[in-house]
Amino acid sequence: MKKFLSLVLALVMTMSLVTVSAGAKEFTDDDAITYGEAIEVISTIGVVDGYADGKFNPTNNLTRQAAAKIICNLVLGPTTAASLTADTAPFPDVPVNGDFAGYITYCAQRGIINGYPDGTFKPGNPLTGYAFMKMLLGALGYNAEIEGYIGDNWSVAVAKQAIGIGLAKGLEGDFNGTKTVNREEACLYALNMLQADMVEYGTIINSSVTGNVLNVGTSVARSREWRSSASRVNNIKNDNIIQFAEEYFNKLEKRATTDDFGRPSHTWVYDKQELGSYIDYDKLMTEYTKKVTGKDLYDLIGDSRLDECRVKVYIDGVDTNVAPIFGKDDIKRNNDEKVGKTDKGVLTQVFLDTDAELITVAIINTYLAIATDNYSEKKDEAKFDVYGINRTTDRIYYRDIVNGQTDKKDMKVTSELFDVKNIQKDDAVLVTVADKEIQTLVPA
Repeated sequence: MKKFLSLVLALVMTMSLVTVSAGAKEFTDDDAITYGEAIEVISTIGVVDGYADGKFNPTNNLTRQAAAKIICNLVLGPTTAASLTADTAPFPDVPVNGDFAGYITYCAQRGIINGYPDGTFKPGNPLTGYAFMKMLLGALGYNAEIEGYIGDNWSVAVAKQAIGIGLAKGLEGDFNGTKTVNREEACLYALNMLQADMVEYGTIINSSVTGNVLNVGTSVARSREWRSSASRVNNIKNDNIIQFAEEYFNKLEKRATTDDFGRPSHTWVYDKQELGSYIDYDKLMTEYTKKVTGKDLYDLIGDSRLDECRVKVYIDGVDTNVAPIFGKDDIKRNNDEKVGKTDKGVLTQVFLDTDAELITVAIINTYLAIATDNYSEKKDEAKFDVYGINRTTDRIYYRDIVNGQTDKKDMKVTSELFDVKNIQKDDAVLVTVADKEIQTLVPA
C-alpha cells in the first residue's frame, strides 16, 4: 500500500507541470527546458529564437551582445530590430560591421546599456542577473539616475525594483543577481516584462523654496495610463494601465481561463493562434495530499478573505454547486471534519484571485486504470477500465462505492496525447480524469 500511495503522490504532485500547447514552437531539447511557457511565448513572437540544429539550449549563458538584441527585439519588434545598423562604433571593441553593432548602438544611445570603466563593451562576456534586469527596467521606462541604478549600490536598487514589479516571478529558487543569466531565464524575465506596467515621470516630490530659488525634488515613476478610451488596448490586463506588451506586441493576448480541473489559468494567443494554456500558480495558496478539514482551510484563508471572497469548489473539474459537497459555511475554525472528497493521496489545491475576489478549491483524484486490450495501432488508441468512477454519472467524477464494490468506467486515449503504444492488456496505469477524459497518465 505504501508503494501504491507513493506512486499516487508522485502523479498528483506533477500536476503543476502539465500544460497544453498548440501553435507554439517545438525544440529538439524540450525535455531540458524548465521555463516552457516563457520560451514558447518569447520564441513565438521572435524575441529569442532557437539554433539552426533545432535546439534551444536553455542553459547556455546569455552574452551582453545577445541581451542587447533581446531588448531591441522587445522594443522595436524583430523585423525593425534586424534592420538596425551602426554608423560609428559605440565602443572600441564593437566593430561597426559586426552582427550585433546595431543592437548595441541603439541600446547605448538610449541609456539602456553601458560599457565598462575602460570604455569597452566586451560584447561576448556573460551577463549577470543584475545587469539584465537593469536593461529590462530601462526599456520599461525607469530612469537609471533617478532610481539609483548607478553608483556603488546600483545592484541593490535594481534587484528591489525588478523583484517588486514581478520580473523574477516564476523563477525556481531565489533571484541571484550575481549569477550569469542563461537563455531560458532571460526568456522568463522577458515574459514577465511583457506583462509589467510601462512607467513615466511627472510628479515632483520633496520640492522646496529657499529665498527666490526653487529646489526641485525627485521625479517619481508612475504607471503610464491610456490617454483615451479610443486608444486603449487590453490584450494583457483589463485596466487603464499600459503593460509593455500592450504598447509593443498588440497581437499577443493573455486570456483568463480555467483548466479542466476548474483551476484559474490563462491562455496565450499570438496573431489569433493559441500557443498554450497554463495554470495560474502565482495564485496558489497551498496544496495538500492528505485529508483536509474545514479548520485547515479556515486557518489558511482567514476570516477577512472569507468575508470578501466567493468560494468555488471543484472535484475533478465538476463544479460542486451542481452536486454540493461542501461550501463556504464548512470553512470554519471549529470544523475538524474532512471536507469534500479530500483524503490521503488526493491532491487539493487552493487558489486565491484577489482581483476577482474568488477562492477556488480544486480536488483532483488519482485513479487506477487497467488496460482492457493491447494498444490498437489501426485505431491509435488504448482502452482502459478506470476504477472508482461511476459509469452512469458522467458529470461527477469521484470515488464511488456501489453495492459494496468499486465501480469502473471504460475510457480511451490516443498516442497523440500519451505514450501508450507499448500498452498491453492488463497493464496498470494511474490517471487523473476531468471533462470525461483522461488528463494525465503514468505507469503504475
